[in-house]
Amino acid sequence: MSSPKKIDRSWHYELDKEGVLWHEGTELEDPSLLKFFMEKIEQLPDGRFHVLCQGEDCFITAEDVPYVVQNVNITPTQVELVFPGDYREKLDPSTLYVGKENVLYSLVRNQKFTARFNRKSYLELAKHIQFDKKQKNYTLVLNGKKFPVHGV
Repeated sequence: MSSPKKIDRSWHYELDKEGVLWHEGTELEDPSLLKFFMEKIEQLPDGRFHVLCQGEDCFITAEDVPYVVQNVNITPTQVELVFPGDYREKLDPSTLYVGKENVLYSLVRNQKFTARFNRKSYLELAKHIQFDKKQKNYTLVLNGKKFPVHGV
């Protein structure tokens, strides 16, 4: 008697520049699944993004980067980044930079991944960025400390 063959299943997802996750043309809106993906995504040696979900491979192709900040919660001492599925993480302000097309980015998940700020989160954070005339650069001030925004 032969043992049943294991069926390898893999799923393919696309993540657009706004942080919307798509599967076969349908937007994924389940907050718990989105949060799971944000918490578990890893980058494979070949550069692809991957999540193992219930024993199945989920491959994610990002239009830009795998994390897109949807909102920010700002206090005098920190900035909390809010991602799809209500996944949250504290901003490391030393990693802020402006990239191509004047898009704001930072590093997340212990500086393993790049996050893109969507327009809403960028404009909200920009209210707290100041021009330092002496240093001739832009800085985010948190807890009395100035963090330069690189690439401006």
